[in-house]
Amino acid sequence: MSNNENSNEKKQEEIKDEKISETEINEDKNLKTRKKVSKNDMLNHIDLSIYNELDDFAAEVLDTDNFLKYVEARREYLFEAEEAVKKYFGEEFLNDGENKISTFSDFYYQYLVKYSDSYLYKFMAKGYTDGFRELLGKKGINPDSLNVDWESIRLKELEYDESLVDILYSIVNYELEHRRYSIFGINMGYESTLYFVVPEKTFLRIDNEPELFTIFDIGFLETIYNEIYEVVGELGTENVKVGDFLEKRGNEYYTLFADSSENIVIENIDENDESKVKIIL
Repeated sequence: MSNNENSNEKKQEEIKDEKISETEINEDKNLKTRKKVSKNDMLNHIDLSIYNELDDFAAEVLDTDNFLKYVEARREYLFEAEEAVKKYFGEEFLNDGENKISTFSDFYYQYLVKYSDSYLYKFMAKGYTDGFRELLGKKGINPDSLNVDWESIRLKELEYDESLVDILYSIVNYELEHRRYSIFGINMGYESTLYFVVPEKTFLRIDNEPELFTIFDIGFLETIYNEIYEVVGELGTENVKVGDFLEKRGNEYYTLFADSSENIVIENIDENDESKVKIIL
């Protein structure tokens, strides 16, 4: 790591230790005594313990300048929300239905979207192949240096269901592990996932069970899927070709096409025959 990166990391650690004074905020008395609230309630109210979690995460994914700006933006939002929204995002974020900022969680999420090196994937949207490539480029990683068949994935976007996003993520994650980098996403309850690429040691510092958002990483995906395989050799099955992906459910293997009428079920695949299939997730 360069001296500049070490310096930035040291500065951010120092900043994290100098959190905004709690006396600056008039906290709702009811929040001080509450024992357990729903995730939505937590997102819609001011709670200093929540800010600590958000601050810690921001310090890991923002560069030094944008983290310093975030600390100031947070303070401004708490005292004059509308003015802060206009200053950092524009007046349209006070009125736009989809992107309207009404709570601090909205403000925080939009701040990460705008001021961090990240990729915002909106559920069911296309173009995520290029989105992941651009994210890698932002972090100085040439996507073509990874063992990823980008063109094949791009072509599959139109015919596969949304599981292809997670498959691409898994492939990229595997490749980055060899370079001591990690890729992960967060979901804060919106219809989107915000993806980041960070050094491996940075990811290890991030709480993987935060209260305010869900971390999308390999561990999380393993709770959604059983096993996913890539077809690397002819299986002798109609409509299944080399490069396709299959999800194992029980003792059967299912194709993952967006058009459910095109999906088929395959039995009796030898998972140990690496000339036929290889595990992806």
